[in-house]
Order: sequence, then structure tokens, then C-alpha cells
Amino acid sequence: MNDGEERLAETAAFCEKLEEILPNYDLVIVADYGHGMLAPQAVGMLCANAKFLAINTQANAGNLGFNTVSKYHKADFVCVSENEIRLDARSRRKDLREIVKDVSERLSCRRIIVTRGQNGCLCYGEDEGFFELPALADRVVDRIGAGDAVFAAASVCAAQGAPIEIDGLVGNIAGAGAVATMGHRNSTDSASLIKHIETLMK
Repeated sequence: MNDGEERLAETAAFCEKLEEILPNYDLVIVADYGHGMLAPQAVGMLCANAKFLAINTQANAGNLGFNTVSKYHKADFVCVSENEIRLDARSRRKDLREIVKDVSERLSCRRIIVTRGQNGCLCYGEDEGFFELPALADRVVDRIGAGDAVFAAASVCAAQGAPIEIDGLVGNIAGAGAVATMGHRNSTDSASLIKHIETLMK
């Protein structure tokens, strides 16, 4: 939970490891909780060396709102909640689409999904434009981990070059599965995800 900038030896070792392994992966998923592990040096390493970088930054009591997507200067895919992207923009009322376009330009990011809880998600693709998708949960037991599920599933689709509305759809389906389960009792698997998609398409 300490600031990574204060742990220079650990940060240097972590960056050395990143430099070694990043070329081996087609997709790098960064779930950044702002607890100090990802110091600026590590962020720079990820931005410079990941073949496809998917980012989610989260605001929580541990980082006091200082952990926003702007700590990265480049991303291929961003998935954050509306609250988190508004925190980055320091605006409660500015048009959400304007905020998304601004983040896209600043990070040279071609794909962004903003999760909006019961209001579904807003998807942006540089080539496709904006799409709004509804929430697909018909049963909500526990919201913990829903955003992480959306992020993980949508990241895989984005890295494959799927249209942004497909990224959002698959992400929303994964999120619907997550909220139907208490805590982290079950994980999302491809079989259940595909079955859910097939059910919706009937």
C-alpha cells in the first residue's frame, strides 16, 4: 500500500521483470487499484512495451481519488466506471461523450467502455462512434466484481479487433453473470458466457 516511488529497489526490479516478459504477450490487462505497485516508471514501461494495453483504474479509499486513467499516456483499450472517468475529468455534469472523446485523444486510445451500473454502458470506438448498451442483469445479488468482469471480457474482445459494440455486449454479459453471484464464489468461464450469448440471440 506504499507509494511505489518510495520503494526504488522494488520498483526497479518490477520494471526489469516487465521489460523481460511484456514482449511475450499479445494482450496486457492492467487492473490498477492505485495502491502503489504501479509507480510512474512501471506505467511508462507498460505504455511503451505492451503490444495491446487494456487499462482499468479504480478510485477507492486507499488512493483517495488520485488514481485516474490520466496517469497513463497511452492505451489501446480503457474500461472504467462513469464515476471514475468523471473524476479524471473533474466534472460531474459535463457531457459524458465529450469526456470520453477527450480521454481517447489524450491517450491515443481507439476503444473505451464506460460502465454505468443499472444504466448499462457507453461504448466508443474511433471508427464506429458511440453505442449505448443496456444492462443485461435480470438478477442482482452482489455488485462486487461486476466492473472487473466487464473489463476482463471486453479486453479480450478488444484485443481481437472485435467491433466496439461486441466488446460492450460480451462485457455486459460477463458483468450480468458477476452480479448474479455472491462475492467471488464463481468465475466467468467461456462455456457459460457463450451459453448466455446464445440465449440472448434466440
